[in-house]
Amino acid sequence: MVAKPSFETPLLRVSRPVSACSRCRSAKIKCDGKLPACTACERNGRFRECSSANDQFAKGKERSYVASLESRVERLEKQIGQAKARKLPVVLFDPYLAPPTSKAQEAPTRRIGTGRQSQRKEASDVDDLVADFGFLSVNATARDFYGFTAEMSFARLVLSTSSKEAMPRFATNVLPPRYAVTTLVQHYLDNIFVLYPFLSETALFASLDNLYQDAGRATPMDHWTIRMVLAIALASQSRYSGDSQYRDAVRHAAAALTCVDQVLQPGSRVAIQALLLLVQYAMLDPYHFSSWYLIGVASRVMLDLGLHQDPPEELRMKEVHLTLRRRIYSCVYALDRAISIVHRRAFSFTDDSANVPSCAETSVPLSIAARSRDQLFLRPMDTAPQLIKLRQIQSACYQELFQSGRQPSENSWRSVWATLGDLHEWYQNLPAGMQEPVKVAFKSEMLFSSILILSPSEKIHSVPDYAEALIFEYAVDYASSMRSVCDGTGKCAFYTYLDALRASYVGRRLLDVLQSKQCRVLDADTPSSPPAPSGTLLPPPLPYRCSDEKVDRARTGIEQLTDVLGYLGQIFGYSGLCEDFRVEATALGMVFSAGNLGSGSVSLDAADSRFLYGHTDSAF
Repeated sequence: MVAKPSFETPLLRVSRPVSACSRCRSAKIKCDGKLPACTACERNGRFRECSSANDQFAKGKERSYVASLESRVERLEKQIGQAKARKLPVVLFDPYLAPPTSKAQEAPTRRIGTGRQSQRKEASDVDDLVADFGFLSVNATARDFYGFTAEMSFARLVLSTSSKEAMPRFATNVLPPRYAVTTLVQHYLDNIFVLYPFLSETALFASLDNLYQDAGRATPMDHWTIRMVLAIALASQSRYSGDSQYRDAVRHAAAALTCVDQVLQPGSRVAIQALLLLVQYAMLDPYHFSSWYLIGVASRVMLDLGLHQDPPEELRMKEVHLTLRRRIYSCVYALDRAISIVHRRAFSFTDDSANVPSCAETSVPLSIAARSRDQLFLRPMDTAPQLIKLRQIQSACYQELFQSGRQPSENSWRSVWATLGDLHEWYQNLPAGMQEPVKVAFKSEMLFSSILILSPSEKIHSVPDYAEALIFEYAVDYASSMRSVCDGTGKCAFYTYLDALRASYVGRRLLDVLQSKQCRVLDADTPSSPPAPSGTLLPPPLPYRCSDEKVDRARTGIEQLTDVLGYLGQIFGYSGLCEDFRVEATALGMVFSAGNLGSGSVSLDAADSRFLYGHTDSAF
């Protein structure tokens, strides 16, 4: 039986070795030139001294192996270029291959017809040549690359980079009854899958059937998918770190990690889906994993597979496979933008590097009557396209204001006003039938994005009074919108630790505009609008409010943000965010009533109902 080639013993397509190793030459025995060590040296335990292992050729016979490969590549590339230019079949010929046959020698002088047979022959020749290049790359690196080992694999490398704390070990970790699992799967599909549909819904239920109906058919990906979906669903329902839902979520995530080596294999679409599930869990459990590292790995695997480029039409990919491919790209894009913007870090890839019509462009909402029989019980893709549109608006402005140098530009405010218009237009055009909790979450993200682009950045160093007044209005509206999370009305939305960081940023920007420029934002007079460049949208209008109304809104906004930070900090273990906000609010003259310190109730301690503080204008 012929052994199959592997990374450690690659199949060599050379007709003879470059030269005998020094040991075989001195012993005057036959050298088969096997890489990384010849058979004679390997049999005698001298494989480390073999010339092929240490690049030392026989004395007087020194030859550059890399140079010979480079020259061969150059010749083959030249043949490809000439064949394509003359529309001729590629003929492989170089000193290391067997001499071409007479038909091959006559091929360059013979015009090839346009029939299907000749086209297939030409395509076959090109494929063979590409295969030869693949063998060249393997042969050139086989001596130095020994593949992954049991101690070091792609999965373990990913976990070692992204893990913050080790996952606990459980003596028994059995699956709960199917009726309980089905409820959690439905929760995931109704609240999280509709935002990030990178899984196949039918494949998800098939994995569930494999685990409960015929456990012998279950693959490692089946175990990983169901366990991670259960962990995400439970963690999204947790109300404080350490409750029963959180403990069960950690238990399921730990069970999924037992098959991580079989699931996280580089260069596969399944690996991207597995990584995205782990990203979602990390967004709910930041204590154990870093979502920023995980989405970075997922982005690079996605780029390596070329999912950021639509396949050519000639491939005629099935619609179901093309749709899933685009969904995976869109979900990687959406998560990468969300995580990178909150952490104020660079994107994993730019918008210009991709050429894929996202689900926001290709998705058409279907009524129940218009759906096919196979789609009748599948969830409609109405929510995910709206999230992708929001991420595209955020991405374009974030790249211009935060990732394109530090030199101020006269076009910066033009982009700010245009983006504000796009954000508010996007929110106004949300589908009427969208779930109210999701709509509230979208409004909060829209307000956060508005505050972010109005704040100081690499391109905008100074913020005018009008922009600060807008920040004040948006911050108070954001606090009111997010307040529904604390009383339970927004429990169906997918809130993560990113929302805790967003709330912290909005709170600090609110305090910043209140203390800057002697708190002119609370004056009754509306700041004059900065002149808008010609041909662009005007800044959003500011409502007229008296000074007392603004003071009441400031008090209410700070109180609500304190509650939101306390609630989200309790869920995701970020209690320091709320404490820091309280300290800063107190430093600005806010006095917390002793009986309501935990709830965040505050009152003003100023005779004229004004905040009178020193001037600061820092950017967060």
